[in-house]
Amino acid sequence: MLPNPPSGSQKRKLPVSFQQKPDRKTLRRIDIQNARRIETQPSAGALKSGSLDLGAFIKAREFEIRALEEGMKVNKHLLRTRAFQDLPRELRRRTASHNKDRVPKRLRARVAKEMAEDNTPTVTARRRKPSGHMRLRLETAKRLEDLGKRKEKKKKDNKEGDDPMEGVTVTRKKDQLKQEDAEYIKARVPRAKKNKLQSPPVPPAKFRKRQLHKAWLPTHMFHAKRAHMTPPSASLWRFSIPLTPTQKSYRITHRASVTRGSVAWDMSYMATIGLEGPEISMINVFRWLGVGADVPDDLWGPRGHKWRRGVRSWSGWLYERGGWPANGIAPATVMWCVQDQAESDVEMKEPSSMKNSTEKKRKALIRVHPSAFLQVWEQLLHLCARPKPPVTVEDLRFEIGSIEITGPNSTEALLGILHPCAPLGEQSHISNSPEDIWSELLPGPTAATLPSNVLLGFSIADPRLRHPPRTIPISNVGSNSALLNILTTWPIDNTQRPQLLFDRKLRYLSTRSYSSQKSINRRYAACPPGQQYPTPLPHDPAIPILLLTTRPSGSAGGSGTWTLMLPWKFVLPIWQALMYYPNSCGGNPRFGGLEETRQLAFEAGVPWFPGDYPMTKAGREWRTREEENRKKEWEKRPKSKRVAYESVDLGEGRKGEIGMGWGCDWERLLRGLEHPVKNSTEEGEPAQRKQQPHHLPSALAQQYLDDPSSIADHSTLSDALVTVKLSLLTRGAPKSNARIYRLPTDDSSLRARWLALLPSNREKSSLRPPKNAMNRNHLNPNPKKQHLYHRAIASSILDGPPKPGAKEYPHVPGEVDLIGFVTTGNFNLGEGRGSGIGCIVLGRVAGVRQGEVGKGEKGIGKREESRICIVRDSGESVGRLAKWDIV
Repeated sequence: MLPNPPSGSQKRKLPVSFQQKPDRKTLRRIDIQNARRIETQPSAGALKSGSLDLGAFIKAREFEIRALEEGMKVNKHLLRTRAFQDLPRELRRRTASHNKDRVPKRLRARVAKEMAEDNTPTVTARRRKPSGHMRLRLETAKRLEDLGKRKEKKKKDNKEGDDPMEGVTVTRKKDQLKQEDAEYIKARVPRAKKNKLQSPPVPPAKFRKRQLHKAWLPTHMFHAKRAHMTPPSASLWRFSIPLTPTQKSYRITHRASVTRGSVAWDMSYMATIGLEGPEISMINVFRWLGVGADVPDDLWGPRGHKWRRGVRSWSGWLYERGGWPANGIAPATVMWCVQDQAESDVEMKEPSSMKNSTEKKRKALIRVHPSAFLQVWEQLLHLCARPKPPVTVEDLRFEIGSIEITGPNSTEALLGILHPCAPLGEQSHISNSPEDIWSELLPGPTAATLPSNVLLGFSIADPRLRHPPRTIPISNVGSNSALLNILTTWPIDNTQRPQLLFDRKLRYLSTRSYSSQKSINRRYAACPPGQQYPTPLPHDPAIPILLLTTRPSGSAGGSGTWTLMLPWKFVLPIWQALMYYPNSCGGNPRFGGLEETRQLAFEAGVPWFPGDYPMTKAGREWRTREEENRKKEWEKRPKSKRVAYESVDLGEGRKGEIGMGWGCDWERLLRGLEHPVKNSTEEGEPAQRKQQPHHLPSALAQQYLDDPSSIADHSTLSDALVTVKLSLLTRGAPKSNARIYRLPTDDSSLRARWLALLPSNREKSSLRPPKNAMNRNHLNPNPKKQHLYHRAIASSILDGPPKPGAKEYPHVPGEVDLIGFVTTGNFNLGEGRGSGIGCIVLGRVAGVRQGEVGKGEKGIGKREESRICIVRDSGESVGRLAKWDIV
């Protein structure tokens, strides 16, 4: 009989076993407690009159071992996770926890058993109560169904009556055109809008109001359901761009781009500009834009022969005319179209004929970031009209789209969805052509394995005719020796014909033969049993594409990046096929947004345009936008949680942040004043002109640091900004807008205190065993020095390197030693420590690098010491030691 329930004055509750009516959770907790209690048998029974009974002792231990194994088995079943909790994040286990059919087949039996044991409520589609929006859709569908029934009934009644058109077959013109071959359909190609800006395609009526001041990417509907998009009132570069996936993807993106898998982006917002004209005129235009100005011998000499032929691409900076090296516009990619074989033969026969070279026309594409498109466009309009004969410019922004993909399985994914086919009007292709070599690039070499900046141009079939894609059987491909032979010889350089993507007429014909999804579905339904894909038809589109490879740059390495350029209308079909391709390593390719692009560039130690280039026009616009957003977020916080920038203690009685706390005050850095200049002028005081920073190429900056006397004009170099990579030498991770100081130049004691925090050779040697502590094989320690060996090992494991607290750090130097700001900073997953990308004033570190401050201390040379800096986050008083390198 249970005791009376405890009164209200009784503080201690009764044990769980004496509570009335325990619930399901309490019973489960009791079962867990009982399962964790392992029974034991005392050994006292095995001792009799001072002697040990061996048989009884063994039976007692046997009993305990069996009890332990039984307890482990019971606990395994009690504490196991549910099947939905064992799935990866991308399978959406939380939203599918009520439906066993949404999990992989191997787990469905386990899910059904768990749901039956836990009495999980299930909801089916036909029993679900429709919501308000769903009810409207159901009512609309019902009205359309009734309307269709009445129409069919009326049509049937007309057939039964006296129909004057009975027996007459009427064929619509649209159906008749679908049955004909696309070769015999004569259609006038619209005229090209030369030297005029392109308008975005007219969207459907129901989406037209949403695209009044911006344009959607071809994959907008795909990303809008799975990613955070730019706000409707704050689009980026007049595009609605995905920022980041809705699920947490920071570490997953890093693993997919480095270890296994792949990450893809829809980069159709990148601007493409077409040039056409005489080769000499186009070369002059490229030279005026600063193409290859950093290394003219490599690009315009014998080394750039493949680029000028059209089998390689070039990536570098474009400049205003006569503005090298200060007035940089943006990084861009330039691609030439391969000449026709007949024109190449004429050029080889008559190399000295100026008439042939002037009449010979070439085509080229320039791919540039949309933030700098208008600036490049204005420069091209001005420069292309100067040579005689002139060069025509065409805006191809909404005519050519692009997709980028990176990762170890990126090549495999592209091989699985891009199936070469013969172009329109051709029945076969030559041997060793890009179509032939493309299918032989397995087992999957990455983009970094192929020759640098390779260009591949060919035609592919519509990927919707092979949906869903199948995993490529890598075991059935040729040997590695054949692939190695292809990579070393690369016969495409000699067999590459003019890329069809440069031909505007072929782009139009392929887009015009685009089939609707309904017609594709009818062809799948008409397939006989056993046939997976529909039979190809003569009027199926041949999609011209252009593939570019980019090798990884920076210290993090990587597998390189593929860039797929194709007609705008075919971006969505290829994107859908890419997202559903099953990788051989498991899973599907992931998609990324703008934040993932910045993340991978940061991990590779490469600056991202325009965020890490505040000295350009596009970088200033991006910086202004980011500063306004940070200021609004700072003002929305409660006063108790705001960072008090005006009261930051910088040591020696200095208080207050240098410049704007939520941004980088580059104008103040270049002026070198202690107080910022007001934007508005006061009475009687003239307004001081703000000095704008300018970009400097890394090669020229490195040359100036190594030998300033080799540069004749120092006026553009002393105040120039150079992009650097920061690697922290101690703890911490820098944030964006952090301040960068050089080592103190006016206080030798403070400089010595900062240098003492470096992980010098003396501190590292104190953590190592003595030289005589181990013998030559480093396995058996010397018996006489064994205690020293154990002491050093214990110290290195338990204590680790000395970590000074916040109060033990020296105060940061003054504003006179401020050399730059951090534009992007975070913890680097690729390096396993904090790092950042920033810009520094070249003139403030050049003197220190030449040894003006003094010799290094504690074994640090003055050349190495000049690259040591101090990084302090905005709003904080503690600085961290770091090392900068030009990128």
